[in-house]
Amino acid sequence: MSQSSAGARAPQITAPHIRTILSQHGYRLTAPRERIVAQALLHDRPFTAEQLVAELKDHDDARASSIGRATVYRTLEILASVDVLSRVVQPNGNAAYVVDAPGHRHHLVCSSCGTTVSFTSCPVDTLVKHLTADTNFTIHDHLLEVFGLCPECQTGVAPDN
Repeated sequence: MSQSSAGARAPQITAPHIRTILSQHGYRLTAPRERIVAQALLHDRPFTAEQLVAELKDHDDARASSIGRATVYRTLEILASVDVLSRVVQPNGNAAYVVDAPGHRHHLVCSSCGTTVSFTSCPVDTLVKHLTADTNFTIHDHLLEVFGLCPECQTGVAPDN
């Protein structure tokens, strides 16, 4: 489940909220986008673009099953660019998406079940300031994924001492 801090559920984002955000950025929520958004909102764990393509193809609605792979990928990129989806790197190195309320966030990812917990405190800010000073780079963004085992997956796992 995507969460804003350990133990606290993230604010739920809805299709109408996404429609408003898309509109504010000059995008329309077309029928295919609306179907993709609806399918994405069903996920409480990270999902891949290919998962969404397969789910839409398996759907009984003829309109949903006619949504092409390119439309799914483009829509996911648009949703990530307007900050309603976060791209997260999975333990296997592949990218996945998490539905999140807009804002700067990082993620804890369970390397066993894929549960993702969002957090907003940013321990990287100080490092970015030092890197900027040391390298003269203009740093415009950063990502942080922390991998471990969620409480449910820790059951029966021996500590690494």
